[in-house]
Amino acid sequence: MSLVTGTPIGNVVSQEDIFIEGAPEIYFQSNNATPLFNPDAQNYYWGLSGTVANPVYNIGCPLDVSLTEGVTMNDVRCDTVGVKDTIQRRDYIDLVFTFSSMFPLSVLAKVLNLSTANVVTGIERVGIGAINNTLKYMVYCPRVYDESSGDYLLLHLHKAKFVDAWTINFQYAQPWQGTGIKLRAYADTTKPANQLFGVFLRSDLSALP
Repeated sequence: MSLVTGTPIGNVVSQEDIFIEGAPEIYFQSNNATPLFNPDAQNYYWGLSGTVANPVYNIGCPLDVSLTEGVTMNDVRCDTVGVKDTIQRRDYIDLVFTFSSMFPLSVLAKVLNLSTANVVTGIERVGIGAINNTLKYMVYCPRVYDESSGDYLLLHLHKAKFVDAWTINFQYAQPWQGTGIKLRAYADTTKPANQLFGVFLRSDLSALP
């Protein structure tokens, strides 16, 4: 039978009318720790579990969160037909955000690549010195999109660090804001090829029986 409505025939997979609003939570932990699931039953590596030696840090009040990637593309050219294909290679994943919570300084120091916080009774001190380029983190970003059933989507990045220049804005009658904060995730060659940079995971029992 011909197409009357213009729709395809056969097996068609349509996207769901489920929309996610707002920024995810942002957690990070030294990647010297192992993921909570290392791996899970389906051989995926993800999740954080804090310890005294490697606590999990939570970014307070994130906003304007964006996720993007760096890709190298090279066209395959042929004299007879022109560009015949494009070779792509994923180089990194960038998580960029703004935040408004400045305390404790021990967390702020990690976000801004400052020195380790010195804490005594009632006082925190953080030095602004050279950047330690050896620090790498796992990053965990969950977002619940149905509070009643607990359905959520999360992103886990295996090996990332804070890069690029930051700015703290001191605006009249506005909360202080740290902008230009970028977590860049690199390929982790200790993970399977299909998970070099990280994992997306969705939990939704009603939609995924």
